Amino acid sequence: MEKLLKYSVLRYMPSKLSGEKINLGILFSEENTGYHSFYCTKNFQRIKYFDDELEKKTLRDFLTEIKEDVESEWNRENFDIDEFIKFYINSFCFEKTASIIYEDLDSMIESLKKAYFRFDYAKGERPSKTEDQRILAKLIRSSGTSLYRNKTVKGRFEEDIQYDLMTQYYYIKLFDFDGKNLKRCINTAKTWAWNCSHETGKKIYIIYRYSDKNPENKKEFQIIKNIFDESGAHFCSIDDSIKIVQGAG
Repeated sequence: MEKLLKYSVLRYMPSKLSGEKINLGILFSEENTGYHSFYCTKNFQRIKYFDDELEKKTLRDFLTEIKEDVESEWNRENFDIDEFIKFYINSFCFEKTASIIYEDLDSMIESLKKAYFRFDYAKGERPSKTEDQRILAKLIRSSGTSLYRNKTVKGRFEEDIQYDLMTQYYYIKLFDFDGKNLKRCINTAKTWAWNCSHETGKKIYIIYRYSDKNPENKKEFQIIKNIFDESGAHFCSIDDSIKIVQGAG
């Protein structure tokens, strides 16, 4: 029997106009086993940096209340994740529920926590590019979409172009900026942007991994982003891509 874990990410968005948001927690629900839990971020310093007007104690109490509500004895048998998340709107809201196939529940929960809350972990404990690729592949397959990994296709001049993930509808290329000299990455970005702008058959998602807490403040990163935006490719972080791939088509 296929084992399925549902989850939803709690995000804080102080202004819908700016569109800026930060992850606060992740809600898990496995209906067959009766497992329901809520993990909230441990990195309150990062939240303070994101919005210095958000009071730490008030936020901590708010997250604790959610955790106690989710994990209460009553909810062990009566919990409905899709109904629960409807009560949280405005600045604090849960994303639409996603589902993912798993083999080992504890391992899958840990992988999702690291994917959405990489800054809660020390640098050596954060997921690698290979681990990010694996979790994206799981999410895509869980949505019922067939998938190829490390697939080579022919470019405009019959040259070989390798994508990390490929479906019937889109290609995915993962960029790992951690520990890299971003100035040297600019020319690589130009090359890939050319590939993207000359691909007529499928959508292309350029997904980046970058542990800098505020990459938009880096001049070189902004240049790379502008290059891909002009190419027509969808340029996004590994965090945002997780939501995108289950609804892409």
